[in-house]
Amino acid sequence: MMILNATRAREFAQRLVLLATLGTASWGCPHGGTNNPNELLYVHGRIHVDKETAARWDAAEQAVAAEGERIQPIPADDRNPSVVPFTGDTRATLATLAALAALKPSERHGATDKRLLSVLSNDRAGKKVFQSSGVVAQITLVKGSEYKSEAHFRKGWLPMAIVVLPDTFPAGTVVYPKLKLHGGTSWIYVHEESPSKWGAALVRIVNGKVEQDSLDITVASDDSLEPVIGARFVWEDDDESIWGYCAGNCCKIGTTQAAH
Repeated sequence: MMILNATRAREFAQRLVLLATLGTASWGCPHGGTNNPNELLYVHGRIHVDKETAARWDAAEQAVAAEGERIQPIPADDRNPSVVPFTGDTRATLATLAALAALKPSERHGATDKRLLSVLSNDRAGKKVFQSSGVVAQITLVKGSEYKSEAHFRKGWLPMAIVVLPDTFPAGTVVYPKLKLHGGTSWIYVHEESPSKWGAALVRIVNGKVEQDSLDITVASDDSLEPVIGARFVWEDDDESIWGYCAGNCCKIGTTQAAH
């Protein structure tokens, strides 16, 4: 009986390895895929699905790639590199508003996160405790942004994520100070200033005008891990932060700096 159980255990382990291998082939995100314009980001394992399903998957991925082609970087201003240079004249403002409205949320599985945000407070004894902020927020990766390479982010500012709060909160009022989130819709833009320095900004529309806050951002890349293509709120010991997929890396976005 012990020999039989050992044999079954080995067979089970082999099956797990096979399933893991097949799963990777089915939904593998190749390293450097965003830098290769001749390949779709995802490669589907044809042994798992029929031709019609594979064709439907490929068509959907081609549509995402086409959406990425439509998104063009906004050249950074060398005199003020931490700010997305939306010009102030009426025509340019209207074009900016139209461009923001045209950005689409990703429909990819795992690309969005909706949650009740938390805050760090003190109890009566002065001890740090976590509690609800009463603010429900949703963040979603911008559709097509996953096809932007690091070279694109070096050219200028690109939208990474869309943040939505209930419209019951006024657009001009900060309802979640940790991330300077306002009511309604905001957009997170990211730009690579140099190989060791990135910039991020939270952009929103208030009374027909574009406002923004600079954000802290760190970018991590690990060749042994494939970053998830999506955006998330992440709770840390003392803050709520955001991470998202940009240029094939994991971009972590946190405490805001001065408003502009």
